[in-house]
Amino acid sequence: MSDYKLVIVLWDIYPQSTINQFYKSLEYLKKLIPENSKLTILDLTSFSLIKINNNYIHNDLEIEYIKPKTINHLKKMKVDFKGYKKVYALGPVSSDFKSIFIFLILRWLNFKLIFINYFGYYLKEKNVTNLNINYKVKKFFLLKFSYYLSRALSQISIFPKIEYYFETSEERISQIKKTFYQKILNKFYIFGSNRPKKIYRINSIYYDELKIKNYKNFSKDYIVFVDSGFDHPDRLKGGKIQDKAKHNFERKKYYEKLFTLMQNLEIIYKKKIIFCQHPKTDYSLNKTFKHIEDKFMVIKGKTGTYIEKGDIVVFTGASSMVNKAIISKKKILYVLSYTMGHHIIDKVLSFIKTIKLPLINLDNLEKLDKENIDLQIDDSLKLYDNFIEKNLVSEKDIFSYEQIKKILYGF
Repeated sequence: MSDYKLVIVLWDIYPQSTINQFYKSLEYLKKLIPENSKLTILDLTSFSLIKINNNYIHNDLEIEYIKPKTINHLKKMKVDFKGYKKVYALGPVSSDFKSIFIFLILRWLNFKLIFINYFGYYLKEKNVTNLNINYKVKKFFLLKFSYYLSRALSQISIFPKIEYYFETSEERISQIKKTFYQKILNKFYIFGSNRPKKIYRINSIYYDELKIKNYKNFSKDYIVFVDSGFDHPDRLKGGKIQDKAKHNFERKKYYEKLFTLMQNLEIIYKKKIIFCQHPKTDYSLNKTFKHIEDKFMVIKGKTGTYIEKGDIVVFTGASSMVNKAIISKKKILYVLSYTMGHHIIDKVLSFIKTIKLPLINLDNLEKLDKENIDLQIDDSLKLYDNFIEKNLVSEKDIFSYEQIKKILYGF
């Protein structure tokens, strides 16, 4: 029996797209377990303050699935976990009202939370656009309040604390350490509360892939559209859609203009277009999208594969897959419509300034200047190596999961 245990905690209602992504991530997570141990999925949804009927059983003989339904079952489980020196839990970071009891259970079980971002640079808002006060207030209460409250409760040992934070981006780590909230936590620590979480930098999972596949062997067969989707859930983070008729009209115009742009790019670059759908976006809501399906090859679930085959990769939103495109040394082009909402616009505008990526304004689509686009792409390519060093690769010739295991288990 190992001294350590790694548990993946499920605690909320998840859309099918998120569940599918979770199951894909299990192959990576299995690489994090210590020797003579088994990855465990702990489904605590029975203890949510709202009824959750989802069943997240995963049929994998290498994974143990536990779903306690009673307090007595939890007590028995706690006795079993006492045999370990430490039990690390991966999953929940902050609580909302319905999951308060679940976080109290995690604290009672004495689980040590860990957080892992193995994708790379995290596209974030920097208030590049002029955000109104109403949006800022909504953003605080919808996105930040539960996180701040959870972290405060963890500092006084009511909620479990984050033991380790594994992050790929040097800039992200620096920002976390400098935030006003983190400075307050550091002062609390001086007066005897829990110590601040330990933050460690790791390599991106896309670097792991390059250790197996050499980007120099990647083809340049297509123009690959990595679409975030007009109806991506992030568009609702600023609040509910107030005018559905206006929203439907803007969606229709968005895909009409996107269709025109795709036709033009295919003509001037003489390459076929592959359109990669976002797994969280419901494209059936939009009848206009059928024109794209009829004209171009549309795929779902193979975005990473087609990025490797792309000559130019076009992004329409704040996708983390841009990290894969950069480390694969692909030419990158951004397309943006201001109908996508403040949350997405601000993320994209702040990011493209970081690495000077070319941007096409879909709302004011004019004749494409291939020469100018190519010059901008060439200029941005010169900045890739510095970006990779700061955000994707912290230590060469080692896999990210090996870096994590060294910290968690000391080997």
